[in-house]
Amino acid sequence: MDIFKLLALKGASKILIALYENDLLIYSQLVEIVGYSTTTNRAIKKLIEFRLIKRRVLDERYRPVAYSLTETGRKLSEIIMQLMDFEKRLKASAQKSS
Repeated sequence: MDIFKLLALKGASKILIALYENDLLIYSQLVEIVGYSTTTNRAIKKLIEFRLIKRRVLDERYRPVAYSLTETGRKLSEIIMQLMDFEKRLKASAQKSS
């Protein structure tokens, strides 16, 4: 799987952006963001495989699992944010010219 297929994987980009904006999120928070646990699990597995996110069991009651970006994941998330900003500017420009 290449990086473009990974980003096209449902939920992957949402997880990357959410972690970029929040630093650390527990699994249940990611499920809320993505919408479905199966989709979330699949995306998390691939993101970990690509070493874009890391998993950590917190030392709290019920030992929740938390996820955060790796340095590579943070760099990719910054690129995604730039692309999202570019898309907004492109749409705004198209609306002005119509």
